[in-house]
Amino acid sequence: MADIVLKQTSSGGVIQEMDSSDKDYISHVLLTDFNSSNTGVGTLSVNPGSTSGLTLIGSFVDTKRPDAVGSHPVGTSITTVATFNMYQDLQTASESISIRPLALDGSADIQRMTDSEVNDDFIFDTQQNIYEGGVGSYQLQPSAPSGGTWVEKATITNTLQSGSNNTKLWRKSAPASTPTTVRPLKYVVSSGSIREMTDTEIKQYTPRLRNRIVANGIGTYKFQASAPTSGGTWIQAGSGQFVDTRHQVANQNYTSTFSNTFTGTFTNTFAGFFSAVYNRFAAFSGQFQGSFSGSRTKFFTGSFTGTFTGFFTGSFTGLTVQSSTEDVSTKKLWVRVA
Repeated sequence: MADIVLKQTSSGGVIQEMDSSDKDYISHVLLTDFNSSNTGVGTLSVNPGSTSGLTLIGSFVDTKRPDAVGSHPVGTSITTVATFNMYQDLQTASESISIRPLALDGSADIQRMTDSEVNDDFIFDTQQNIYEGGVGSYQLQPSAPSGGTWVEKATITNTLQSGSNNTKLWRKSAPASTPTTVRPLKYVVSSGSIREMTDTEIKQYTPRLRNRIVANGIGTYKFQASAPTSGGTWIQAGSGQFVDTRHQVANQNYTSTFSNTFTGTFTNTFAGFFSAVYNRFAAFSGQFQGSFSGSRTKFFTGSFTGTFTGFFTGSFTGLTVQSSTEDVSTKKLWVRVA
């Protein structure tokens, strides 16, 4: 593998080979350009407006109980609050490379770098920078990661009756410190001279970086419970995990009052006393006028139709929503490193 050469900033303008720290600036330029857009090959998104051409890398379903804590009796139904689908763009980026860095070949001759040398050298180094938490990389956790500047790209919510908690997708937008500016060299045909490449010329290799992420998988992501068991080596991206939790239900004894209104017909025999004043006039020998008072007992049989409202208090056993919770599903973000 050839080493990139550069012009030293010394007064003599000596050409020397780059070491690994010198190449950090190339990675910085490429990753800053890679991070400049939220779309494009290699980027992640959650529930985007359009999924055309995107690859689904995992889903999270937020569920909850439909009833409040302490409710009874309840069923076993579950309410789906929202589904969060995470995608990565794994299409092909269009490349337009007109400038190639210079390198020393095995005979110590200065040559333009071939595609394979570019891929194996600073493009591979830049891919490593991604999974090591460099600019343009993603992490999943509740709060912003440390080291540099991180921007929230999506929020995934776990809903409970008593509230909710969030885990966020973060993307690094700037490093804690910018590496020293060390640019690779190029050969200028028109003048037959060697010059430093500009940042704009270095950015010609951003599409190559995107395509290499797809080609060898380093810098691709998965959103699932555990590390993928195939397709290389994977590490967790971010310290957090997203857990769908919901309140448990269990059979529980409870006392309750039942109230209802009943309409129907009631039939019975009634025995009682009737008391009143009885007045009567009759012809007899002599003249008498007065009042008669007394009691009369009689049985009455009949029907009565009406409305009855009453209360019933008793003990019951039924499914009750508990204050305790259970983990339903867990998702983490994984990035491929090899």
